[in-house]
Amino acid sequence: MRIIILSIVVILLWGMWAFFFKVGVSSIGIKEALVWNNIVAIMISIVVISYLIRDIELEASKGAFYVTIATIFGITGSIIWYFGLEKYKASIIVPFTALYPLITVTLSIIFLREKISIQNLIGIFLAVAAGILLSI
Repeated sequence: MRIIILSIVVILLWGMWAFFFKVGVSSIGIKEALVWNNIVAIMISIVVISYLIRDIELEASKGAFYVTIATIFGITGSIIWYFGLEKYKASIIVPFTALYPLITVTLSIIFLREKISIQNLIGIFLAVAAGILLSI
C-alpha cells in the first residue's frame, strides 16, 4: 500500500510540475524558463547536499560513474523535453514522453536479467497504446 501512495504522490507532483512549467514557458519563453529552473534546482541541490554530505564519504566508484552517466542522460533529456514543451501541446508531449520507462524495462530485462510476468507485459502494451492514443 505504501508504494501505491508514494507513486500517487510522485504522479501528482510530476503532473503539476509539467503543467506549471508549460504555463510558465508560455509566458516567459524557454530560455528564461530554463534559467529559473536551474536557479531553483541549484538552491534545492545545495540544501539536499548540505544535509546528505554529513553522513557519507564520496569516492569515485563504479556506482558513482553510473549515477553520473544517468544524470547526464536525465538532464539532457529534460532540456530536450523542455524545448518540446515550448513548441508542442502539453497534452501531447507529456503522455508520449512518459513512456520512457519502456527503455528502462527493456534494458533491465536485457542487461540485468530481470523477469517480467505476463501481467507486466500486458501493462506495458496497454501503456504504449495509451501513450499513442493520448498523443494523437
